[in-house]
Amino acid sequence: MEDTVKSEKLGRKSYAYQPNLWGDFFITHAVPIQNSSKWLKTRADDLKDEVRILIKSSADTVEKMTLIDTIQHLGIGYLFEKEIDAVLTNLRALTFESNDLHEVALYFKLLRQHGFPISSEIFLKFQNDDGSFKTTLSRDARGLLSLYNAASLQIRDEDILEKANVFAHDGLKHLVHDLKSPLRNQVSRALNTPLPKMMKRLEARWYIDEYEEETPNHVILELAKLDFNIVQALHCEELKAISLWWKDFNPKEKLGYARDRIIESYFWITGVYYEPQFSRARIILVKVIALITILDDTYDVHATLEECRQLADAVERWDKKSAEILDEYLTLVYLTLINLCEEIENELEPSEKYRASYLIEGLKTLIRSYIQEAEWHAQGYFPTFQERLEVSLISSAVPVLCCASFVGMGDVATKEAFLWVNQNPDMVRAASEVARFIDDVVGYERERSLEELPSVLGCYMKEQNVTKDAAVIKFEEWTQDGWRRLNQAFLEPTPVSPVLIERIFNFIAMIHVLYIHMRNGFSEPTNVKKYISLLYVEPLCI
Repeated sequence: MEDTVKSEKLGRKSYAYQPNLWGDFFITHAVPIQNSSKWLKTRADDLKDEVRILIKSSADTVEKMTLIDTIQHLGIGYLFEKEIDAVLTNLRALTFESNDLHEVALYFKLLRQHGFPISSEIFLKFQNDDGSFKTTLSRDARGLLSLYNAASLQIRDEDILEKANVFAHDGLKHLVHDLKSPLRNQVSRALNTPLPKMMKRLEARWYIDEYEEETPNHVILELAKLDFNIVQALHCEELKAISLWWKDFNPKEKLGYARDRIIESYFWITGVYYEPQFSRARIILVKVIALITILDDTYDVHATLEECRQLADAVERWDKKSAEILDEYLTLVYLTLINLCEEIENELEPSEKYRASYLIEGLKTLIRSYIQEAEWHAQGYFPTFQERLEVSLISSAVPVLCCASFVGMGDVATKEAFLWVNQNPDMVRAASEVARFIDDVVGYERERSLEELPSVLGCYMKEQNVTKDAAVIKFEEWTQDGWRRLNQAFLEPTPVSPVLIERIFNFIAMIHVLYIHMRNGFSEPTNVKKYISLLYVEPLCI
């Protein structure tokens, strides 16, 4: 259990977070040599060719959809993006006729998840005249699971998917204990986190085992296993490099008040992009989020008001000489932040270096929100709900992290994309709202124990004169609306590539996974330790 610790002498308060659980493990961790061997990669290349033939030779529509869904579920969809896009483009042009709930839901999910416009009226055939879903479907566990996953892609004003979500959820909850593995495991996971919101890499690891229990295509299964181990070896190399960088920073020595979460940060960002081609982007975003965590804890639970002001002033000036006015521990934080941005700029190609300026401006905006919260707290000011919300959407760090997620991407991250993300479009605001509402609900008791500035939830409770339970219901409604707007972003034309849109969606999905599915696993790292082991420590047997 974490305890609040106060220092009367300095007027500080700090939070006794759980310590780093990994130490130097990933610096010394040896990846099994066969997982990075040339033979493994050569065999995987041969299997890729065989899978491409499978995709092209499949003639039946349902068979083709099942094949694509299986490939994606196993985490190897990124290897066949062109082939999958061609299949889905052809599917969209077809008039798909089926009375099978699973098939129709799968068709809907595949198209909508990839940004193809498709009406939810495709499910009307499964409803009665009064709009309720037919009771004959209530025993079709596979169909209900597919419907539930499809319904999680709901956008605004889709009443049919709202009803489908409730119907499928209630039906699955009733059936789950009578199901056999692996369907039972899949239903249990979906009831916590629908498939489109689940961490793709972790879901792939689970599904590889489950697919083997089904009637697998052995070519696809072998490729999934080989690729998992190949990518795991790359991830371990990145973890070693990041762990060495973090050890050199050494926050444990002088910043013991803050969350030491470099490995958990890497786990989080693996959920944003796990694919090998995003290695540079992944490493950059991990370092940024790890330092933002330090900044958040500095302002939130440790620095005095005067120190908060001094750090904010230094960040505004953004020059190393400004470190002279800072306390020793703040100097470490400040210079590490500046050095990281310089390091990032140096790693970028000449035509990409402008990206660093967008990141720096985002960090400045974040610190402005932190100092506003610190000033309110010092003044004893109780902000209105709207005042608190607007500042909290920025202090959630989602806007700057959305920008940071683009920085290490390739040519797809254009200047137009950075202009778009820094203008706080509705997708970024929706993402910030989902993150803020989830965090406030999960962290409400902690904030009360710290006697912090009231959260958005606390401000809403006071302004509306309602109980916590009533406020939580309202926040959950707003969270669901935020998800609908995030889903809508995949369907609307923007100056941003869908590849970038997906990073924002994945980032917020990981907040759901970490804070709800894994019970605040970022602040409580024991809750995610087994998942980290599964992804980075335990290779698959081939």
